[in-house]
Amino acid sequence: MALASAPESSRLRGLARSHALHLLLIFVLGLAFVAGCLTVQLNDDDIAWLRGQAPTVFDQYRHLPRLVFGLLHALFGPSPAAALAMILSTHALNAWLVYRLALRLVADHLAASLALAIFLINPLTLGTLTWISCLSYVLGAALALMALLALWRGLEAAGRVRLSWLAVALGCYVGGLFCSHELFFLPAIFALFGWLQASPRPAGALVALGLAAALAVNAQVYSFSRYGVDASRLWSLNFVLAYVSSALASGLALALAYPVSFFVKGHEPLQILFSEPLRWLLTALMAAAAAWSWGKIRRWRLALSLTIGFVALISPYLLRLYLVPDGVNFHISYILSGRVFYLASTFLALALGWAVAQVVRRLPPRARAVALLLSLLAYGHALWVYEPQDVAGLAVVRGLDLAMPPRWNPFTRQHPAWLLLPLAAAALALALRRSATRRKEASRAEPLC
Repeated sequence: MALASAPESSRLRGLARSHALHLLLIFVLGLAFVAGCLTVQLNDDDIAWLRGQAPTVFDQYRHLPRLVFGLLHALFGPSPAAALAMILSTHALNAWLVYRLALRLVADHLAASLALAIFLINPLTLGTLTWISCLSYVLGAALALMALLALWRGLEAAGRVRLSWLAVALGCYVGGLFCSHELFFLPAIFALFGWLQASPRPAGALVALGLAAALAVNAQVYSFSRYGVDASRLWSLNFVLAYVSSALASGLALALAYPVSFFVKGHEPLQILFSEPLRWLLTALMAAAAAWSWGKIRRWRLALSLTIGFVALISPYLLRLYLVPDGVNFHISYILSGRVFYLASTFLALALGWAVAQVVRRLPPRARAVALLLSLLAYGHALWVYEPQDVAGLAVVRGLDLAMPPRWNPFTRQHPAWLLLPLAAAALALALRRSATRRKEASRAEPLC
């Protein structure tokens, strides 16, 4: 038996080595892509962080990033190179965590490898890695992914081992809240994992503890109302329209903008996709697709979980964008910069990796080779077209002596009539689905001649 299994064992080792080399190549390409846009030109925020200080009142709650920068300052002084190395190392860790999470959610090595590549090599989030002040977003994403993986391990275990993993998940989540407020709705994904693993009780307990911690941190530490943020604006029809038109549409917009970003730099594609007509059109497409495919696709639970997971991670950005005080004027490239999409891009990478893997498996070998070649050409074009100034951090325009950029906020005007578009699209998709089902049933009932 041992001799008979030796060829199979050798084949498996060869596959494992080949897969490891593919993963290593992806990491090399990803880090090379980022390295081409690194710069040590610093703004005021960067200089403050390098000294271990929070640069603005909005950053006072970011205690863990401040601790990391303080440690770097003690070891290396105010070294931009050390800070950038820390960011790149954390980004590489995040990519590996995305890969491990994909293996658990999708259980597919090809989909996990594609998710790794999409997350690691992403022009849309490139500015997060080249701007020293964005370490808080990268570090927060690492803790969020650790929390999700710890929860998954906990739900697979029992007894004290389960409790230990759940405690790790809760600790990572609470720590992440002191890096970035974008983790606030992560407990929604805890509930999703409990649903996927048929373990609602332990996941529900973690959801309750996580929400309690998040609400306490929001009330006692964040206190954004001190800075002119009027949360009462969320209790309005205008916000409902903004959220409904953006929660799902932003995922599809980022998915469409991702391949374009290898050829067109800047925020122009996202600005167009976030405009009111297009985001309602994208919402209608998503509503129609959901109505048509609900329960039909083989892994609809996974598709739903990935969608809700992305919505949970993008929601803090949408709330922040809606609540920007009228007196604050940001440049559009600041509002649409990569840092605000970095955490949500984890679930976007998972969804795109899964979807692309299904397409790749249906392609003939020659078409797969062409697709790989085109991907490498797109990567090479992005290497050529992007320069450090394209992804440099921008500061708020404060002084009246400077020319103010045109104010841009996609939620300044909301038209309730747009809400009819996704409702009509979903109704039409349901009607077409019902008609198709009846035709199939009728054809099956016809007697054979």
